Amino acid sequence: MKKILIVEDNQKKLEKLKTFLYEEYVDIEITERMSYNSATREIVLNYNNYDLILLDMSMQTYDVSDDESGGEPEPLAGKNILKQIYLRNIPIKVIVVTMYENFVDGTKIKELNEELIQEFNENYCGYIFFSHINLEWSIKLKELINKII
Repeated sequence: MKKILIVEDNQKKLEKLKTFLYEEYVDIEITERMSYNSATREIVLNYNNYDLILLDMSMQTYDVSDDESGGEPEPLAGKNILKQIYLRNIPIKVIVVTMYENFVDGTKIKELNEELIQEFNENYCGYIFFSHINLEWSIKLKELINKII
């Protein structure tokens, strides 16, 4: 059984990713985390449990709950998670799944892609530009996943 960790704070996007994965891959188990802190903790403590991480780039600092608002939005939280994976020498493959072509700090996704390739080439396997409107993302995602698992 292949195990995938999805780090995504947008519920609608998360559901579409899960539906796609369950339709395409029969023998799969999915775990989800919805913030920078919960994802980082999960990866550091349990990375051996996963074959792949699908990683959002922008997310909240904390999980949203009745007593937690989620903290500050982190536009490049995914990059910081990749940095933690790299610094801890965690041997796991990561695909970034984002809905943004430009980030708050002015970084464009194509520039960020080049940075991620340079800095984290052992882990980073590329990015998918996700859209609720069309399904092009699913074709590219399937291609990348099939190279990895």
